[in-house]
Amino acid sequence: MLSEQIQKKIEEAEKIISEIEAVKRESKDALKDYNDLNKSFVKDKVNEEEYKEKLKQLEGKDAKGSKAVKKIITLLENLKEINQDISKLFEVEKKAEEAEVDLKKVKAFVKILKKGKVAEEKIKYSTYSYNFLGRYANLLFDKFSKKLAREYPEYFEALYKNLRLANIRVFSNTYINLGIMGSCAGSALGFFSGFLIFGFGLFDIVKSLMLGILFPFILLFTFYYYPKIVVDNRRREIKNDLPFAIIHMAAVAGSGAKLVDIFGMLMRSKEYKALSGEIKRIMNYVNLFGYNLTTALKSVAETTPSDEFKELLNGMVSSIESGGDIKHFLKNKSEDTLIRYRLDRKKYVETLGTYTDIYTAILIAAPLLFVIVLVLISIVGSKLGGLEIGFIEKIGTFVVVPALNIGFIIFMNIVQPEM
Repeated sequence: MLSEQIQKKIEEAEKIISEIEAVKRESKDALKDYNDLNKSFVKDKVNEEEYKEKLKQLEGKDAKGSKAVKKIITLLENLKEINQDISKLFEVEKKAEEAEVDLKKVKAFVKILKKGKVAEEKIKYSTYSYNFLGRYANLLFDKFSKKLAREYPEYFEALYKNLRLANIRVFSNTYINLGIMGSCAGSALGFFSGFLIFGFGLFDIVKSLMLGILFPFILLFTFYYYPKIVVDNRRREIKNDLPFAIIHMAAVAGSGAKLVDIFGMLMRSKEYKALSGEIKRIMNYVNLFGYNLTTALKSVAETTPSDEFKELLNGMVSSIESGGDIKHFLKNKSEDTLIRYRLDRKKYVETLGTYTDIYTAILIAAPLLFVIVLVLISIVGSKLGGLEIGFIEKIGTFVVVPALNIGFIIFMNIVQPEM
């Protein structure tokens, strides 16, 4: 609509210009004196007073030329008005286009918000809750477990701490009650399994009782140390992911993003699985419980199994509370963490080289030497310490060497660096 109005005004302007050209052609001779006077005035050959006086003389002298000049002036004024109208129409059209662009931006922003809303809906915030077994275990053993915790607190403090650091989503007392219930069920299972395996003789009943006593101890031992195993694994995994997560955070912080938005982005990215649980707890404290960011960081720092991540969170809190630049802090932290990560990897490779030498000496060279000795002994005689050489070879091949390999694997899992 606006484009049509502008087009009409342009056509009107073209008509006026054509009329001005026609008047100039018709009154070419009559306008010659006016043109000469105008050129003289422009070139400063005559001053303003002389120009006005000569212009009056020409108007009185040449009626035709004077009439043509007046008509041209009128047409020029009309052309000026049309040009003003065209300018106004262009401004209106420009504003309309800008409004349309803004409308598109708003629509795009609404789409982004909707996507963000969907993403937020996918994040399930949850708290600790009982399951069926937990309710049943609490009903049966809650008083007993609390009495044990009061009488022997030194045995339960480490368990409570590991449960908190392991982020096992069960209440501490419920976990203990489940362990007691599991050990009771294991005792009954071991006892009846013994009857099925050994039979119902007097000595068989003793074996079944021993099995019924052994099973609950194994289950209790497993329940007690399982959180510590989870904590150690989480600590190692967080240490592996942390350098790259800090570099990612530093890069995003450089663009001016807020710290809480950075944590949300890391949680949604799913690239740092070991850190996702810690970051989700931060977002839970902020979005679900209404904590401010510094309080949420302090709370998670107290319960994270990783000393490095705890140091990072406490550093963020100090930077925020002191009014420091979080971008500068994350940049320096990323550089320091990356250097430490490279040193740890180098140390780990050197340690692997040492253990490779030990493995070669004990589990490759020693069995070969043992076989050579047995071959030499078999030449002299067929027995060693009253045992047949063939039997000793079978025990060494199928029992001793596999047992040493399993022992070495366990040893490596225990002593390997946290990488």
